[in-house]
Amino acid sequence: MGDIDNTRNRLKLDNLKEDDRRNLFNKFVDAGGEVVTNRKKQTASDSSSSRKTTPNNYNKPKNNYPNNNTPRGNYVYTNTPQSTKKEKPNNTLIVKKQKSMFLGLKLWLDALSSKTITTFGGNVHNKFLGFIDKSVISAFLEMDTLIFNALNPIDDNSLEPKSKKEKILAQFSNDLEDIELLERIRDQYDENIYKTFLRQYKDLHSPTKASSYVNELKAMFKPLYILHAYSSKLKLAGEKALIAYSIVDNISKGVINPRISNFKKDVDLIYSKYYPKLFSLLQYACKEKLETLSDINNFLGITETDIVGYYTKLKKERDLKLKEETTKQQKEETKDTKTSEDNEEEKLMKIESIGVKLIEKVVSFRKADNNIEIEGDPFFNVSDDDKIYRIKVLLDFLDREYSVLFVSNKVKYNLLYDNLVRTDYKSDFNNIFLSLSDSNSRFLEYSDMCKNALKVERDTSLRFEQRVSMLAEKNGQISYTAKNLKSHIVSIISSLKKKLDKLLLDKVERERIIANPNDILTFFS
Repeated sequence: MGDIDNTRNRLKLDNLKEDDRRNLFNKFVDAGGEVVTNRKKQTASDSSSSRKTTPNNYNKPKNNYPNNNTPRGNYVYTNTPQSTKKEKPNNTLIVKKQKSMFLGLKLWLDALSSKTITTFGGNVHNKFLGFIDKSVISAFLEMDTLIFNALNPIDDNSLEPKSKKEKILAQFSNDLEDIELLERIRDQYDENIYKTFLRQYKDLHSPTKASSYVNELKAMFKPLYILHAYSSKLKLAGEKALIAYSIVDNISKGVINPRISNFKKDVDLIYSKYYPKLFSLLQYACKEKLETLSDINNFLGITETDIVGYYTKLKKERDLKLKEETTKQQKEETKDTKTSEDNEEEKLMKIESIGVKLIEKVVSFRKADNNIEIEGDPFFNVSDDDKIYRIKVLLDFLDREYSVLFVSNKVKYNLLYDNLVRTDYKSDFNNIFLSLSDSNSRFLEYSDMCKNALKVERDTSLRFEQRVSMLAEKNGQISYTAKNLKSHIVSIISSLKKKLDKLLLDKVERERIIANPNDILTFFS
């Protein structure tokens, strides 16, 4: 009865005038409703019994009946056992009918209060159908388009679409379930089902009776029920994918931010406005009160494959199996073949070890030794062990100690011709150092990201879940930026190394320079 009282309060029945209440009650009766009172129930029972007996079939109770519990002065039937057996099923039937009537009334009032059905007739409200046709379907299509474009970037001259997609998916390497959520967005909208449900409204311009479309309503509700518990996580995953897409495709914030905002609005419209209305309409159409998760799962036929995380689990198992097979195959190949490449790798490792020792000898990564002492310095809050910070220190050392060798007007290089190909080392070195100088802005951007992440981590006013979510997003951006920045610097330094290798073809001279970094270099033309 508590639910009926709540429904009365929502409809404000107590505030209606007597005539309005009488009209509403008449519409309820016309729709098939019925009110059974105790007096009516007793009258029905008495009339049923009286039709089965005659005036001669009853008499006054006698005192010599030892088991007679009937109050004195009342009349009893002579066939009392038979009447009791017949009366009990009737009472059960009335109770069941009464419960069914109250359930139907509650479902009708719920659907009526959510404005999904008309006052009488059991038809779906045209405003709700128009809301689906104009707003809901548009939201479905926009969500699907935004996420599909983000996860499947188009081709251009600089980067292959496959490598672009891999870079975007790398943002979700720690939480593959987010990818599954985004991929399930396309399951929200089935064009054929919605077209069938809206056919009466759009094509035939006739009423849509809710009870005639139970199967369509179930099919429309099922994918939304699977995702509705993840609506907040869905917004975060969508934002993360769109940001990664903007970085890979070099899309400005002015373009990507409205897309993120539209995606979040679409999620809110579907799961905050449309989902509860559709649930109310579905219960009214099927005449079932779906209160528990077990009831809903059984009604919709939810299986293991419908649960979010199922496909992620399968993917992890496949990847693990593939990784094990690849590792096993690599071990077999290593055992079977040991070529000269192994020796070259050993030589390379030897040269790298010499370079590491040289760096440890002449370069200090302590912030005090690099004039980073006040909080205003970009890398003040970045750890000394951070790879990007160490790359920045090495580049500063290169620029400070050796840039004069490559860009100074006092140093001259002769032009070399190899198979009629002209090589201007001075111009090449200038371009390389110019590219390194242009990278400073990217280092500053990285330090700002680290600073913002530290602010979020120290902000105690944020809820724990909110802080964790924001940190995960910012750490993903930091990781992605660091990876790109390292690749960019490595490509520039590799170009510089190739030019130097051509100048330092003499192995003895090269080893002497590495062993004595403080000696003055002299180049002979």
